[in-house]
Amino acid sequence: MGTNPILITKKDVFWSYLAQGVSIGSGLLVLPFILRLSNAEIGLNYLMITISSLVMLFDFGFSPQFGRNITYVFSGAKTLKKEGVDFSDDDREVDYRLLTTLIYTAKYVYKRIASIALFFLLTIGTVYIWEVTDHFVTVKHTLVIWVLYSLSVFFNIYFSYYNSLLIGKGFIKESQIATITSKTLYLLLTIGLIYAGWGLIGLAVANLISPFLGRYISYIYFYTKDLKHKIAGIKIEKREIKELFSIIWYNSKRIGLVSLGGFAVARVGLFLSGIYLSMEEVASYGLMLQLMGVISTISNTFVSVQGPTFASYRVKKDMLSLTKRFAFSMVVFYFLFFCGSFFMIFIVPKLLIFIHSNAILPALPILVLYCIISLLENNHGNFAGIILSNNSVPFFKISLISGGFVLLIQFLSLTFTSLGLLGLVLGPGLVQLAYNNWKWPMDVLKEFGISYLTFLKLGAKESIRLMKQVLTKTIQ
Repeated sequence: MGTNPILITKKDVFWSYLAQGVSIGSGLLVLPFILRLSNAEIGLNYLMITISSLVMLFDFGFSPQFGRNITYVFSGAKTLKKEGVDFSDDDREVDYRLLTTLIYTAKYVYKRIASIALFFLLTIGTVYIWEVTDHFVTVKHTLVIWVLYSLSVFFNIYFSYYNSLLIGKGFIKESQIATITSKTLYLLLTIGLIYAGWGLIGLAVANLISPFLGRYISYIYFYTKDLKHKIAGIKIEKREIKELFSIIWYNSKRIGLVSLGGFAVARVGLFLSGIYLSMEEVASYGLMLQLMGVISTISNTFVSVQGPTFASYRVKKDMLSLTKRFAFSMVVFYFLFFCGSFFMIFIVPKLLIFIHSNAILPALPILVLYCIISLLENNHGNFAGIILSNNSVPFFKISLISGGFVLLIQFLSLTFTSLGLLGLVLGPGLVQLAYNNWKWPMDVLKEFGISYLTFLKLGAKESIRLMKQVLTKTIQ
């Protein structure tokens, strides 16, 4: 019996949005408590998040690479390639030895990534936190908070390969259930500990404990009775792990460089702001980034959840279905992004006043400009994801170059001008507009053989068709 394409169901989409809702909701429910802390504590919280985001780059592209290759194997691929896809025939079975080798390689990689990340946090990270908190003075128990937070990052990274396994297998719903339970535990612990007066220590402790529950649930879902039976007794040699690692690493290092460039575009500004700007400005800028992160996560969820389907269509050489599914996904992205941006620009400032927040959003012109720049950034990122679904990373060099220019422009802006937050927002926008914003959408549309207007029309038609199907079933 042959393999079938990995398709995303309505339940997968529902659970994905529910998981994002819980993840975002947990952050938003905690946010009023955080925003009523001192500006120094608010600033420290955003700086810790930024440093941990930097450390997450130690993943260096392995997560999406493992996820795609898991999909390739479950779609019938017999071999994994450094570039391109091993196209399957309909009668090809899953190669369980290859699958087992891939799982062992993932464990091997993530144990080492997590260890390197922890070492970085406890050394260089500690020096940075010591500097920005005036030698651990501006916030009480800073060192304890930082050590606990560093340990939580270690376990979050180490357990993250389970997400690649589940999503690569097409177990989207199961992956999201694991996320929901973990985030729910985080929420309950955080609120309880903050209410008990633990402050930022409570956040760190909750972040440390919650990933263990997610890991346990992920293990149960992935290692089904049938899978355990089929991989039982398969012995993998170190040589096989090293050979497969070299294949995975070929594109992972490219994706990692892309992520590094993306971090420079999106987050280095906050890192620099901790050195050059006041904690009030850091808190304002960090709040804007956090809210845009929420908007981007919600609007991109429908696109990202289709990843296994996109990869499966690639293996099956079904370009028409790939084009239609991606076009529909992007229409959903545009709609949600515009709604979220409107909410942040016009509604959130009033809500901050209502909850007596000590942190405020930047001025209206900066907010509007940042939303436009973020829209273009997310748009070309989604198109780049389609290129990645073909196990190809042609944009790794330019992404790193772009990140370098962003870092340079933001540094020069903070050092030699009085633009402040405007310079931090404008720099990345100009750099990305020069190439990335238009290059990768153009390449994908060229592969599809359609114009951007035709692409949007196709997405709109798919949206209308699917809505009619839903309405028809509802009426019946």
